Amino acid sequence: MRRSILILSVVILCFLNNPGYAATEIKIGQLLPLSGHPSAPIGKEIFDGTQVAIKHINEEGGIKSLGGATLKLVTLDTHGEAQNGMTLTERLINVEKVPLIMGAYNSAVTFPSTVVAEKYKIPWIVDLSAFSKIIERGFKYVFRPVQCSSPGMTRPVIDFTKWIGEKTGKPAKTIANVYENTAWGQDLAKAFLPQVSEAGLKLVLDEPYPAGSTNLMPIALKIKGANADIVSLASYVSDAILLTQLIAKLKIDSIAVIGHTAGFIDPSYIPSTGVSETNYVYATDSWGGYDACIRTPWGKKVWNDIKQLTGKEPRSASVSGYVVARIAAEAMERAKSADPEAIRNALSKLNIQKGELVTLMGFPFEFDEKGQNPHVLYSMEQIYGGKYHVVWPLHLVTDFKPIWPIPKWAERK
Repeated sequence: MRRSILILSVVILCFLNNPGYAATEIKIGQLLPLSGHPSAPIGKEIFDGTQVAIKHINEEGGIKSLGGATLKLVTLDTHGEAQNGMTLTERLINVEKVPLIMGAYNSAVTFPSTVVAEKYKIPWIVDLSAFSKIIERGFKYVFRPVQCSSPGMTRPVIDFTKWIGEKTGKPAKTIANVYENTAWGQDLAKAFLPQVSEAGLKLVLDEPYPAGSTNLMPIALKIKGANADIVSLASYVSDAILLTQLIAKLKIDSIAVIGHTAGFIDPSYIPSTGVSETNYVYATDSWGGYDACIRTPWGKKVWNDIKQLTGKEPRSASVSGYVVARIAAEAMERAKSADPEAIRNALSKLNIQKGELVTLMGFPFEFDEKGQNPHVLYSMEQIYGGKYHVVWPLHLVTDFKPIWPIPKWAERK
């Protein structure tokens, strides 16, 4: 009798310790800037989308291949600081025992923090960190499904500028490039300037500035003095607001003002800057928006539930947060395990070419040998009347016609 009980106990313990065992709850780690940093509003937006995704997954029956195990989100605030990111990665792995981490938006945080995850062989799904070197180190546990490296972010600016110049007969000839000096801003400029040269545009200003500056008037005066056809700006939201307001205040005329994602698609950008000040500004975006991508009842539910949670219309950050969480759940489903190595292997083989998730995001999902999704597609939008309108690529465009050149300030009502 005692021998039978002992054998049964050993079997139960082995079963419970098996990574493939259907745990009742699986923790998923997430790092984001939620306070104390200019990027905190976007971090909060990503978090909102992730929360809705986790809620949907659990309502749909959890991870079915693991007996309906539910997901529990463990989100920690990095404050946008690299050291915090590395310390909190250790905490997620060694204290929270998560088998997977998502994050961390800021490239300067994601870059060193993924080193920690790679050391422990914990898969990391990057959200919107664009620093090129994140996926160029030969890592095996880092995957980036909804973001591309900086050259892919800047390419739509060049392609659209060339197309619209030919279409209108009013091509741009000069460009002023201004960018904040974090890893993201510098990497973006490094990718953008060769494309500018290849397009035949003359660079008349190349100006980095300290991120989070409270006085950007000297930068604005340099922009005015450059008298460029295109004003290119790469900034987080506080800087994006201030620079746009200064362009309006100084009445800096150009053919186009183009903001590279980040602050220019932040939900607070338009209301904090002003509708008239943001009219005609172009912005790059990693998501095609409602008209291009919300085409099914499932997509509308995602949209409505994020809107209900936040009280505002979703933007690319919240939708990206939603999709990243879905990718994480899909990897677990296919792995039939909560074991990090099994999840990593499932991610490496992931190939989603059609379906609701593809429609929602606007492109398929798979990973190359670097862990990068080669299908990521950036769009160009123009702000008008307090709303974003997709103008490039053409297959995502609905009925809005881009305004090029933008009106001079003296001609605006």
